[in-house]
Amino acid sequence: MDNSLNITQIATDQIHPNNCNPNVVPEGIMAKLRAEIAQKGLTVPITVRRRGDAYEIVDGEHRWRICRDLGMQEIPCIIQDFDDKETKIKMLQLNYMRGSVIPLKLASLIHDLNKEIKLEDLAKRLPYEEVQLLDNLELLKLPDGFGTELEAQSKNEEGEMPFVLTFVLFKKQREAVDEALKIALVALPVGTKNSKAIALERICAYFLTAQGLKTPLTVSGLMPQVP
Repeated sequence: MDNSLNITQIATDQIHPNNCNPNVVPEGIMAKLRAEIAQKGLTVPITVRRRGDAYEIVDGEHRWRICRDLGMQEIPCIIQDFDDKETKIKMLQLNYMRGSVIPLKLASLIHDLNKEIKLEDLAKRLPYEEVQLLDNLELLKLPDGFGTELEAQSKNEEGEMPFVLTFVLFKKQREAVDEALKIALVALPVGTKNSKAIALERICAYFLTAQGLKTPLTVSGLMPQVP
């Protein structure tokens, strides 16, 4: 059976980005990609799906933007018959290998998929462990409007987007971390959003203070002073 994918030339103005795309590419990488495409053309087709009379990008938004800006009238595409759920899964699978992601968009995608697919099943299909998926979902507990404000700020200050921190721990290490977090969480007001992150921040500030070091963390209401 022939499993090869057909490559079709599609007009760039018939192609539109997917608003759910969480992928971001640093300026330096974009500059190199632009130079490569300008010199050799688009050698790796983008993946799209039909949306009415147009096409929506599943993979390759940044390549499409470069081709459009370079004035290319058509680009090679692979057309796939993906529904909304499969499109989101493919975006997460493919974007993991390229650039980095906007955490809040990633969390939103995971949240939408989790309405139909259990996290343990998502972890089998996505390049994330179940605990990473849970940690990403924590971002959705941030204050309303935080995402819009942060994305606007990040346009002027690179690196301001929140990110998910993941550790590989052995059993005893996990128990120690869980116990420390438990104590720090108890000290937080009920209903605190992004509570794990704030608890971890307080633990770090407490440790730095205990070591007699100045902490850059602006944490109010730290745990009891070290004797």
